[in-house]
Order: sequence, then structure tokens, then C-alpha cells
Amino acid sequence: MRMDYYCAAKFTDLQVHVQARSLYNCCRAYPERVDLDWLESNPGKLFHTETMVSDRKLMLENKSCQSCHHGCYKYEEQGLPSMRRLHKGQPKINDPYASLKNIQIILSTDCNLKCVYCGPEFSSTWQKEIQQKGDYILDGQSITGDNWSKLWSKMKQKSRTTESKFFKMLLKEIKLAEDIKEISLLGGEPLLNNQLLDIIDHAQNKEISITTGLGVNDKRLHSFLDKIKGNKIKFLVSGEATNKYFDFIRYGVTWLDFAKRIDMITKEGHEVQFISTASNISAFDFHNFYNKYSDQHQIEINVLSERPFLLPHVLDEKSKDVCRKNLDGLGSKANEVLSFLDKEPSDIDRKNLGNYLKQLSRRRNISLTFLPNHFLQWCGFDITN
Repeated sequence: MRMDYYCAAKFTDLQVHVQARSLYNCCRAYPERVDLDWLESNPGKLFHTETMVSDRKLMLENKSCQSCHHGCYKYEEQGLPSMRRLHKGQPKINDPYASLKNIQIILSTDCNLKCVYCGPEFSSTWQKEIQQKGDYILDGQSITGDNWSKLWSKMKQKSRTTESKFFKMLLKEIKLAEDIKEISLLGGEPLLNNQLLDIIDHAQNKEISITTGLGVNDKRLHSFLDKIKGNKIKFLVSGEATNKYFDFIRYGVTWLDFAKRIDMITKEGHEVQFISTASNISAFDFHNFYNKYSDQHQIEINVLSERPFLLPHVLDEKSKDVCRKNLDGLGSKANEVLSFLDKEPSDIDRKNLGNYLKQLSRRRNISLTFLPNHFLQWCGFDITN
């Protein structure tokens, strides 16, 4: 298949995972481990490792780079949307040593939510579930824990971040990167991290955003909002459904608490933008979420990459018709979800979806009766019981 392999994000964006000491040259790229000795000898070069420069040179020759196959190319080859497509309209950059413009920082995987399309690599609460109840067994896509996440969960925050050599070097890199326009803080749940304010203090004259699931209690959120008075922070809030659909997808926070915390942030004058993950489960209810918030807040669509059996097209035909009817006429963002529905799901994805939902509902003692019977039956559930 002939493809245009260039992606503007590769020349402007960097994601840093502090806990794993890993770099992702854009949010969907395959990671590389930070060489601390090299970085110490080459201050200000965090965005110009040998791997990153080599990948950019391949893109400028319109050749595939391996790190982008992981999160974008493999979906495009199947005719599915990808995050890379969202950057198509950006001006082309021809310099493989271009300056860093946007940096995303994952402070840790500390999170008290177990969102349906997340996993132990991104949430400490997911990791605990895996430790207690074992892996999710699926066909070729089992969800497993890892020893590093287990060790990390036992370490105190102070020893993980402020005292770590890499965290200190990262703060220095932020100061040295004069062309940075935006610093995005992610998790896990960044509002749980005690070092969140350290990053904000080093981000003078730069746009700051915090990606959050609002899985913190009202008291902690109120305290944080007090501490950042005078700073203009954009809150990128994860959400794409309402009521029972929300409670299932964003397991660990209720819809009522979520809506209340949105109001708390808005009243403090901070911008709220929603990051809505397009999945087969959220497709049933996205129209209700859209109708509630689209007039006041911007909504962006996030494309799944780690759980292919949760992509929006993995639905029975009757469910697709229901979703099309609900989404029709809602605007460009709903059209992004609609664009998924025409592709046929594979039998493996259908079976993995059913097995995943069965294991998840049993482990968490969740009823799935809020989902349509025809969808559950298609997934392999016996709906007569």
C-alpha cells in the first residue's frame, strides 16, 4: 500500500514517562529508554536522541519508521482512523533537528480509576486488580501486569520523583527548551501527584494543560484549585458518556461527582476541554454527553490504540444502526465516531470483546443490563438467564 508516512507531530511533540524513564516521540510512538549519562552530557537534547532524528529523516524520505507502526500505521493499513491523520493539515517541517514545541509529561501511573479501555501500564488501581485477580486472558491480547509497576506502587512519592535524577534533569530540560509552547501533564491521575506543582512552577510563560479523569475527592480538587490561583490552566478532562455508561467506562468515579467537579473547575475560571475516547461502549451514549457539554466546552475525539476489540466498529449491525441514528446530525465530532462504524469487525475482536466484558463484569461485580440485549447476545452472553 502506498502511503504518505510523514507526520508533523514527530517534529514538534514529545511525551515523557517519568516513572518508566521513557520517551515517546509523539503520543502514539513506540518508546525508547532515556540514557541518563547521555542526557547529562548533552543538556537540552532530550528531543534529539539518535532514534528520534533517524526516524524524522526516514519520514522526510517518505519511508516507514518502526516506532510509528505501533500506534498509527498499522491502523491505517486496515482502513481505520489514526491519531496521525489529525495532524495532516499542519505545515511540513523539513528539519530533523526542529525545536520541541509541545511536551507531555506522565508523572506516574498513580490512579484510583479503572477505566474500561485503560490497563495496568497506565493505572496503579488496574495494576492492583491484576495482582489480586490475575491477568485478563484474551486471544493474543491478554492484559497483564508487570514487575516494574508492582515495585513502583510500593515506593513513596518523594523517592520516585523529587529525589530522582531523571526528574531533576527533566525540570532542567524544560527551562532549556525555550521554544516550548505547551506543557501537558498526564498520568495516571496527575491531580494525585504531589509534584504536579513543581512542574507548573517551572513552566513560566508556557501554556499548561492537565489531563484528568477527576478521580480525586472534592477536598483535594478544591485544595489544588486554591494553590493554582493566578495560573491559567487548561483542564483536559476524560469523558464521553453519561449516567450508567459513564459509571461503567470510568469505573471509580460516578457521573454525579464528575459533573459536580466540572462545575467546580469552570467556576474558578479555568478552561475545560473534553477528551472523549471513541469506543463501541461509548458510541451508545456519546450523543447524550455531546448534548450536555458541546455548547459550553470543546470536545476532542481520542482514538484507541491498545484495545482493538473496543474500537467503535466492533458492534453488531443493529447496534450500529442505533448509534448512527443517535449520532446523526450532531456535528463534526460525532462524525468522527460515525466514520468508524462502516468497517466490519473481525471474529477475533468480537470474541475478545465478549470475553473481556465477561471477565470485567465478574471481577468488579458489575451488571451489564444497561447494554442492549442484541449487543450482549452478539458478544456471546446468554441473555435468557
